[in-house]
Amino acid sequence: MKNLLLAALLLVGVGTVPALAQRHVRHISSWGAHLGRSEQGTYYELSYISMLTNHLALRASGLRETGRLDGRGEYASYAGRVLLAPQLLHFGEVAYVHLLLGAAAGYERTGEHGTTELPADARQPQRFTYGPQAGAEVDVFLGNRISLVATATKGYLFNNPLLDQWPGYAGAGLRYHFR
Repeated sequence: MKNLLLAALLLVGVGTVPALAQRHVRHISSWGAHLGRSEQGTYYELSYISMLTNHLALRASGLRETGRLDGRGEYASYAGRVLLAPQLLHFGEVAYVHLLLGAAAGYERTGEHGTTELPADARQPQRFTYGPQAGAEVDVFLGNRISLVATATKGYLFNNPLLDQWPGYAGAGLRYHFR
């Protein structure tokens, strides 16, 4: 019990120590890798963030989503997103919360790997889509350069998407921060 209490106190103490690196200042950049669930399947995403000011970041990312749809077989979706991320609030030097506002463009393809036979009058098995995105993101710093990230976004897609008109994504990942 004493070891557990000591470990808990050390972890709390590590979270309250001021950062040695400046985390949210202009010209700080970061690379991230995220994994999560969409409303239809699973996705992974690679992201790049550049702090434009002390409270505003630009986030660019590419994601790949895969899954299975009833009647349309397996699918794959590839998307690029560009989001502005104003800082909403922060908890000391440990956690930062950002609003995400921007747009996405993507390519959807169904019937992957010959998993379904489409009737002659069926919609095309592939499509380009685009639309606005909004969400929130939380960075919890484990050290000066590494943070855990939790992200949730919701969007609207134009051009009659094959997968979902209102796609939603929720995921977690790691981010490396550098100057």
